[in-house]
Amino acid sequence: MQPYPLVIRVAREDDIPLLCNLARQTFLDAFGKMNEPEDNQAFIDEHFTPEKIRASLQTPGVVFLLAFNNQQPAGYAKLSNHEVPTVLQKASPLKMEKLYFLKPFTGRGFGEKLYRYCAEWAAQHGYSHIWLIVWDRNMPAIRFYDKLGFTPFGQDVQIVGSDVQIAIMMQRKI
Repeated sequence: MQPYPLVIRVAREDDIPLLCNLARQTFLDAFGKMNEPEDNQAFIDEHFTPEKIRASLQTPGVVFLLAFNNQQPAGYAKLSNHEVPTVLQKASPLKMEKLYFLKPFTGRGFGEKLYRYCAEWAAQHGYSHIWLIVWDRNMPAIRFYDKLGFTPFGQDVQIVGSDVQIAIMMQRKI
């Protein structure tokens, strides 16, 4: 048993500074060495500002979940019902846009716990599937999602700064 459990809650308006910090740091922890520094900074500057996070937080159909360990911020997830891939249109899918932990909290089973919380939340709100996109060069994440039962169903393109990247679309029935 872990000495301190993972505590998860829905983010609030007053969590915007925390969400910005978590988003920036977890992005750099996950991709800092895989992208050019200027591409990382451009992505962070575009996506993780207080204004962008506030707009997302206030958008119906979007929810941020914060994860804490020993009362310390550890990670977060972002769920959204705004995109529905063609192949999932007959289902009721929810996109897991983000699932990230700060480096000291990785490898401790917290990612799976936060995913399970996301899946429970989705099921309670009437969704039948969770889908996501993952960079095709992010092998640890691909293995993680594969272990959770996600299966690939297509590809997408992501732009990080000036770098055009191929992403794998994966889905899982809840």
